[in-house]
Amino acid sequence: MSDVHVLIAGAGVGGLCLAQGLRAAGVRVSVFERDPDLGERDQGYRIHIDGHGGEALRRCLPEHLYRLYLATSSVPGAGRISTLGTDLTVLSRFDVGNGGEHSAVNRRTLRQILFTGLEQDVHFGHRVTAADQDTGGVRVKFEGGREVHGDVLVGADGVHSAVRATVAPGSAPIDTGLRCVYGRTPLAALPGLPARFFDGFTAVAGGKATLALAAFRARSPFPPELTLVDDYLMWAVVGAAPDEREPVALHRFAQDVVRGWHPELVRIVRHADVPATFRTPIRTSPPVPEWPAGRITVLGDAIHVMPPSGGVGANTALRDAALLAEGLASGDPLTAIAAYEREMREYATAVVRRSNQAAGLRGHGTGEDR
Repeated sequence: MSDVHVLIAGAGVGGLCLAQGLRAAGVRVSVFERDPDLGERDQGYRIHIDGHGGEALRRCLPEHLYRLYLATSSVPGAGRISTLGTDLTVLSRFDVGNGGEHSAVNRRTLRQILFTGLEQDVHFGHRVTAADQDTGGVRVKFEGGREVHGDVLVGADGVHSAVRATVAPGSAPIDTGLRCVYGRTPLAALPGLPARFFDGFTAVAGGKATLALAAFRARSPFPPELTLVDDYLMWAVVGAAPDEREPVALHRFAQDVVRGWHPELVRIVRHADVPATFRTPIRTSPPVPEWPAGRITVLGDAIHVMPPSGGVGANTALRDAALLAEGLASGDPLTAIAAYEREMREYATAVVRRSNQAAGLRGHGTGEDR
């Protein structure tokens, strides 16, 4: 057992993956999550898992949990990215391979799997408000006045990260001005849905708005310890969504967007699970800056948030987690953090740039205007 105590702010996908990797290596870890429990948050439903994400899960999870992740992932489609017109005319198509390195999971299911075995290490209802460090360790302050001390702090606390302000105060996420309305339609409500919607990821170009579609169909029945998830089609409308949180109003907006489109698209949105509809801003990041390496670092959306168009945000957070876990488990934490930050800075900046390009973004302080 290592005598290093790693504190993690945030029990999202990246933070929990890091905790699993550290725990497997015998490193003491404590995770602090602002939410009161592991309940589902408005972060989306289906997560695309690419080669980087899948490899990170394999490296960090114990064998039985990795097998559980595979068993509860989605049935692979044709591995195809398609762009369609509103009449379902194929505008472009790109094959990324059938199954293999690419899969998908239900977000809440993956978090439940990542949480397994960490029940005593995750502390809910702890919102980090500030942190500092010295040569002897780190100090984390929480809302309400409590403090904890450790050897290393990792900010995995998302786009509103309080930890990021400690190491990179000038790298706050950038609001692109775009908004995304997420929805979920049970496949049971869509009998006879054409096979093309199970091929992979589909984008429908509608002029003023884009509709993105991707199916989730579990490979095998869910075990009783996990929340049952019925098969569904996730959809997302990107456009000038109203400044509204009420699911009924957001669903009405999505229906208005697809009015006059192909009847299958109208049907998909019409039969959605309306209470599951929510809205989120689309943000991006400036290039990951350099800062003096120390005992505090960050991963995932806390430092490199990106548009969902590339389908790689969660995968990059998992990649961060695996890289950092292996470094912290193998030697001096200051050396490990410095090496992690050098590598992360390079690949994360490139990934954000590609995601911006896929979303058609230019400017926003990201270097995409050059």
